Amino acid sequence: MNKEISIIVFSKGRPLQMHAYLESLLKFSDAEQEMIQVLYCETEKIRYEKLMQNFPRVQWIKECKFETDLRKLIANAGKYIMFGCDDVVFTRKFSLAQAAQYLQEHSQVFGYSMRLGENIKPVPVNLSEDAAVLEWKWDCEEPHYNYPWELDCTLYRSEDVLRMLEEEENPIKNPNYYEAMITPDNRSKRITRPNMACNKKSGCAVVITVNRVQETHQNGYDDSMLTDIYSLDRLYNDEDNTLDIEKISAMDNSVIHVGAEYFQLRKAAKGYSKKKLIRKRIKTISGKLMRFPKRVYRHMERRRYERGGYAKRLDILNTEDTLKLMESEAFSFLRYGDGEIAIMNGESIPFQEYDERLAKRLKKLLKTDKKGLRIGIPYYYMTPVKNLNDFVSKFAKSLAAQRKFLCKYCRQDITYIDTAITQVYQTYKKYDFKDYYQRMQNLLKNRSITIICGEGVLDRLEYKAFDVCKAVTFVTAPSMNAYADYEDILNAALKTDKKNLVCVILGPTAKVLVYDLYKRGYQAWDLGHYFKDYDSYMKKRPRTDAEITQFYKPD
Repeated sequence: MNKEISIIVFSKGRPLQMHAYLESLLKFSDAEQEMIQVLYCETEKIRYEKLMQNFPRVQWIKECKFETDLRKLIANAGKYIMFGCDDVVFTRKFSLAQAAQYLQEHSQVFGYSMRLGENIKPVPVNLSEDAAVLEWKWDCEEPHYNYPWELDCTLYRSEDVLRMLEEEENPIKNPNYYEAMITPDNRSKRITRPNMACNKKSGCAVVITVNRVQETHQNGYDDSMLTDIYSLDRLYNDEDNTLDIEKISAMDNSVIHVGAEYFQLRKAAKGYSKKKLIRKRIKTISGKLMRFPKRVYRHMERRRYERGGYAKRLDILNTEDTLKLMESEAFSFLRYGDGEIAIMNGESIPFQEYDERLAKRLKKLLKTDKKGLRIGIPYYYMTPVKNLNDFVSKFAKSLAAQRKFLCKYCRQDITYIDTAITQVYQTYKKYDFKDYYQRMQNLLKNRSITIICGEGVLDRLEYKAFDVCKAVTFVTAPSMNAYADYEDILNAALKTDKKNLVCVILGPTAKVLVYDLYKRGYQAWDLGHYFKDYDSYMKKRPRTDAEITQFYKPD
C-alpha cells in the first residue's frame, strides 16, 4: 500500500453509485482499499451497510459536521490527496503512484487530473517532455483545462490543499462549497503553481450526472431514467444490482459530465431501458418547442422593462431616498426579494423550505400600510438603473415573473422603500459607497442593538459594522428553515429590552418577526445582508459574478 497517497471520497445518498466508484477505482488503478476514506452523509431511508460490507477495508466516516470532518481528514492525509465524488466512474487504467511521482519531479504542476486527456477537446498546448503526459498552463482558454481545482479525481499535494483550506474565510458546508472556494477571480492568488497535468492519450473517468443530492448548488442532471436516490437504493440493496463497469468503460467519451446513456446496469431493470431514454429525449425536445412562445414573451417583457415600462406601476423609493427617509424618521422595516416571492409562489429556496403559513403571512404583509412600519421591494426590479453592477443588471432583466407578481399583489397607494438599502455594495457598480456606509453607520452609532440571526452567520466577519453600537446582544436561531422554530425565536426575541433596536437576519422569517416585534412596540429592522455587505466593502472584495453568487449563498 502506498501510504503517501490518500483518497478522500464524498458520498451522500448514493450507495449504488458509490459502489461503482470504488469498484472502478480498484479495477483500473493501483489504489487499494486501505488508501480510501469515504466521508458519507446519512440520508433517511438510504442504506450504506451493504456497501460497507462489500468494501470492508475502506475507512467509512459518518459525517457529523462537514468542515470539521474534512479538516481532520486532510490533516491526517498522506503527502498527496485525490478527492473523489460518488458520481464518478473510472474507465481507463491509470497509476496514482506515477501521478505522484510526476508531481514530485515537477514543482510547477498544481494537480494531476484523471478526468482529462486528449479525448476532451479542445486540447491546450502541451508543455511536457514526457510522451505519456499532457502538461499545460491552467490559466488557458480551453474549457475544462482552465478548471484546476475540482473534487472528482485530481491528485494534489496535501501541503497545497491544507494551505488553501486555511486561507478560506467562508464556511464550507458540503463538497460543493469546498469546490466553490476557488473561483475564476481568486484562483490566481490562491493557486501558486501555474500548470496542470494528466495522462496524454485519454481521460480515465466520467462523471455520470443522473441525480442531485443537495439543494445549495443547483447543478444540472439528466433524469431521463428512474435515477432518484431512493429508486437506486432499492436497486442496490434489494435487487442486488450494480452499474456495469465493463460496459461503461467500453463507451468513448468526449466530455467529462455524461448523462443517462452511461447509466448501464448489470441486470435489466424496469425504468432503465434505452427505449425509455429515447422517449424522454423526444419529450424533452417537444417541451422545448412548446416553451418557445414563452421565450418570445420573456424577450418582449425584458424590452419593456429596459424602456421603463414598469417604472410608474408602483411607488418605490430609490436607495438614496430610502436612506434619507431612515435618517429623518424612526420606523421598522421589512424587505422583500426574489426569495420571498418564491416562497409566496409555493416554492422552496436554499435556506427556507416552503411553508404555507409563512407564504400567507408574507402575502398579507406585502400589502400592509401602518404608521411606523415600512415595506421594502427592490427599486431596480421595476425601474431600470444604469449604475447596477453587471451581475445584478443581467439578473434584473430576467425577472418577468417577479415583476408580474409584484404588480398583482402590491398596493399602488403605498410608498415602498428599496430592498437594496442593505446590500448596496453587492448591487451597484458605481456609487458613493463611502458616504453611504458613513450614513448607515451613523444610524447604528451609540445605539444598543439586539441582533437575531442564524447560528454562525456572522462568525467570519473581519469588519463588524455593529462595533459602533453602544451595546450588542445576540439571539441565535437556525440558519436553515428558521420558520419551523418561529414561536421559539419570537419568544426569545420578546425578552429583548424595548429600548434596543432589533436587527433581524433570518431570510423570509425576518419579515414576519419584524412585524410581530413592531406590533409589540419594538423598532425592528430586517437588516438582511448589511453586515456582510459592509465587511465586503471594507475588504474591497471584487464584485464579479462568481463573488456575488457566493455572497448570496446560505451561510
